[in-house]
Amino acid sequence: MDQPTRKPKQRRVALRRKPKGRTRVTCRKGALGLGPNVALSLLNVSEWGVALIVGELLKKGHEVEVVLSAPGCPRDVCRLGDIVWSALEPDGTCRIGVRLRKRIEHTQLLDLGQSSGA
Repeated sequence: MDQPTRKPKQRRVALRRKPKGRTRVTCRKGALGLGPNVALSLLNVSEWGVALIVGELLKKGHEVEVVLSAPGCPRDVCRLGDIVWSALEPDGTCRIGVRLRKRIEHTQLLDLGQSSGA
């Protein structure tokens, strides 16, 4: 008798949002924010994390500083985070998932990301 296929358990803490068209991101290795910006694009954003494409290999466990800005957002959102997954792409770029150490406030998230129905 066939067993029904079970869906994998949802591990996400918060709903992911696609960034609004003019949302900008920078990502620097380490906590000092002194290195070069390795971010190429922002894939999604949530209260507790971001997914990015970066221009070099960054591995799980590395610490990064992420800065997000968008029109209508009065101040840049600057957060430290830890890379929780990393995937090297065939073109040499790298997709990363960053778990933020401090959550993004809901009002800031509304400025940075599209509503879930968009």
